[in-house]
Formats: sequence, structure tokens, C-alpha cells
Amino acid sequence: MKPSPRNEVREMYEATADSYAEMMDTEIKLPVYTEALKRLQIHISGLSGAVIDTACGPGHMLSRYRDHHDPEREMVGIDLSPRMISLARKRLGSDARLLVGDMRELKEVESCSAAALLNWFALHHLSLASVQVAMKEWHRVLVPGGQLLVAAWEGAGLIDYGETSNIVAVRYTCSELSALAVEAGFKPVSCVVTPVDDFPMDAVHLECVKHSKPDKSV
Repeated sequence: MKPSPRNEVREMYEATADSYAEMMDTEIKLPVYTEALKRLQIHISGLSGAVIDTACGPGHMLSRYRDHHDPEREMVGIDLSPRMISLARKRLGSDARLLVGDMRELKEVESCSAAALLNWFALHHLSLASVQVAMKEWHRVLVPGGQLLVAAWEGAGLIDYGETSNIVAVRYTCSELSALAVEAGFKPVSCVVTPVDDFPMDAVHLECVKHSKPDKSV
């Protein structure tokens, strides 16, 4: 079964943007976020280029990274929802370039211009073929040695939203995401599954580095 179309996903996030932002005010302080951003700062300390969040929501990850790790780094946030971008703009001000757009099509981002790319808990809205497209686009915009950080809902099959939403979304395993990353030209550094408190699904966290050239052996 295919994930819900883009317009339905956008409508859902438009309707829930404010409550999602309020939830993230607390969520962003959890170790899974702070530790990932701390590692990111270390890994890109010698690289030039922006940090891009391709599903930036209300801007919490970018603002956390700016405030705690790398205040001089260029920030770029992209999200399908105009309301999310509006909230991110209030949070980040002129410190970030914020764009309404699709994570698969970074048309306003130049090739080899980013040191890092983040995509947290958004891939469940993409089919396998669309994840392939997104990964290749992310590889394009990163500099050689650039870092890719992905978080997704782990497992096989569909996500059950219960009575809260009719949106259809899918889960991915570590092996699936790692294989897609390698196919796109990334070298996985780590891929771990972690439980999420008070939630029925685990999360998968993938961290990769961009090869200077795509892996021709794949």
C-alpha cells in the first residue's frame, strides 16, 4: 500500500503544526537529539557549508544546533507545510533560510553546498522509490565528507495512527535504509534501533558520510 499523497500529508501538518511545535519544545531536550547534534558538530567541524534540515517542522533541530553547537554555521530549513515554515521563521529569524518545499526536490540548494543534512521522522511519508530519489538528491547537495543524519520509524508494514488520522505511512528497517544510502553514494557509519518511551514503535537512527564519488560497485 502506498503512502498518502503529498497534499494530504501537507494538510495534516498544517492542521497540527502548532501542537507539534509545543510538543517539540520538550522533545528537543531529550538525549537522542542532543547527542546526535553534538556528534554532528564534531564531524563537520572541518567542513564548510550549510546544515540543512529537509523536514524542519517548526525549526527545533536547527535552533538547537545553532544555540548549543555552531552559531556561525549557515542554516537551511525545508518543509512541506507553510505553517511549519512560519513557526520556524519565528524561532530562527534571519539566522536561517527557510523554504516551503519537498524533501525530494531541493531545487534551491546548490550541489556540494552543504556540510550536513538532517531528515528526522519524515521518511514514513515516502514510498521506497521516493526514498531512493530523496537519498540521491541529498547526496547531490552535500560536500564530499558531508554528514547525513536520518531518523525513521522502524519495522515493516504500515504505521497505525489509530483514530487520530487516516494518513497512510510506512516503516523502514535498518538494513533497508542502509542499503538505500549505499546505493545513493553514502557510507553508513552507524545504524541503530532505539525504543521510544510511551510509543508503540521503535526508531531507527542512521548516520552516514558522503563518499567523494558514488560507489560504483553497488
